[in-house]
Amino acid sequence: MKKNKKKNWSRASVTNSGILYILEKIIRSHPLLYFLIRKIIRFTGIFEEDAKGVKILNLPKKLNIFDIGASDGIASKFFLNNLNVNKIYCFEPDKNYIKILKNLNKKKVILKPFALGDKNQNIFVYYPEYRIFGKKFKLVTLCYYNKLELKKKLLLDFKFRDNLFIVKEKLKIKKLKTKNFKVDLIKIDVNGYEYNVVKELIHIIKKNKPALLIETNKDTYKIRNILKKYAYNQYIYLNKRKVFKRSKSRSILNAYFLQDKHLN
Repeated sequence: MKKNKKKNWSRASVTNSGILYILEKIIRSHPLLYFLIRKIIRFTGIFEEDAKGVKILNLPKKLNIFDIGASDGIASKFFLNNLNVNKIYCFEPDKNYIKILKNLNKKKVILKPFALGDKNQNIFVYYPEYRIFGKKFKLVTLCYYNKLELKKKLLLDFKFRDNLFIVKEKLKIKKLKTKNFKVDLIKIDVNGYEYNVVKELIHIIKKNKPALLIETNKDTYKIRNILKKYAYNQYIYLNKRKVFKRSKSRSILNAYFLQDKHLN
């Protein structure tokens, strides 16, 4: 891959400092190492540091959760281990990940095997693939809707980029067939398509007033503008202090969108 000379904004590490920060840097330096460690992490219940904020939110005693962009299930597993979950609706189009999600918790996990959006349409997505010794390792967790954004991500994360290729694939986007959901917490991580997902969910958000945990990107300000109409503010979670702080920064990995009731 050629180096991009443009300046890129980089987001804070999911670990803040110390040995975990160093380990994360090492893991993210090589695509194959990232692929292998990601498979191991799947069995540990470890998730992003700022996601721990969900444990101190004022939420119902038993939760219905949307995990949109459920991937290999590490977020859903974290929720199952740390929250009193009634149901988790996992939205995930990748066939390999669907197989993994089926084994999470058959009583509590409801699979929605499609990509959610505000239009029924086919679009192209891009993900990195590491090729070595005739084998291909798909890094589908780094699937992006924008090829340029993916290139920026790879330049930021991986020091070793030889044998790393970008694959283009068609993806079917679907709207919800029904808006009749009871939901208390929504997590969205769809690598650049978050705003479109929020637009599709706006009636559910307006009705249920859930807490939202959304990965940041260049469209985060659009999400903030649409949600502030419904008394939501944007926060970051400071894990060391175990407090939420108002912030419009997109230099962090995830943003919380909360109403006052979620913090009381």
